[in-house]
Amino acid sequence: MNTSTVQAIGPLYHGTRKAAARTILRDGFRRSRSRSYTGTGICLSESLTVAYEYGMYETGGCVLEAWLSPATHWTDRVDGRCTQGNAWDAYFVSSGMDAVRSFSGNVWVVWRPNALVSVRRLSHREAIRSLCAEFDADGPDCGYNGVVSDYASIWWKQDASDPNLTRFPDHHRRLIERLKRFIGRSHSMEV
Repeated sequence: MNTSTVQAIGPLYHGTRKAAARTILRDGFRRSRSRSYTGTGICLSESLTVAYEYGMYETGGCVLEAWLSPATHWTDRVDGRCTQGNAWDAYFVSSGMDAVRSFSGNVWVVWRPNALVSVRRLSHREAIRSLCAEFDADGPDCGYNGVVSDYASIWWKQDASDPNLTRFPDHHRRLIERLKRFIGRSHSMEV
């Protein structure tokens, strides 16, 4: 689907360190100087849980919420091309696309930084609330990484069988405290 819309596209999320977030908020997003598996494009996600893995507030990170311009030319079809490293950059140059939605929305690669028309930093409270809303939408059998997995285990009352939480009781206690402070409870109403 090659498309543009009449409404801004988003929200999309980007997890990063707080210092990098300050630079992005001041100067805007820029493509990377070094290539990752998605080339030099800016990586965002429709899923806050994915972004939170990269911008864990617990270790000095944060999550930025961004919106793409309605005039953004994007696609979710990359025509069966190999899209790793240099191939992403080559695809953007040859196609003229501004962004690609890939991996079912887990990754949006934005080639043209000025396509991002709104960027703001989520508070830790906003991020935790959105995290728990995604947990409820995804259900208890969805897997996550890092501290997101720890929060999900607590949220679904699976923390007693999670070795990361039973092995580190102080970490477990701090996460429960944050959930109670930001959500008002530490478990899903669906449990």
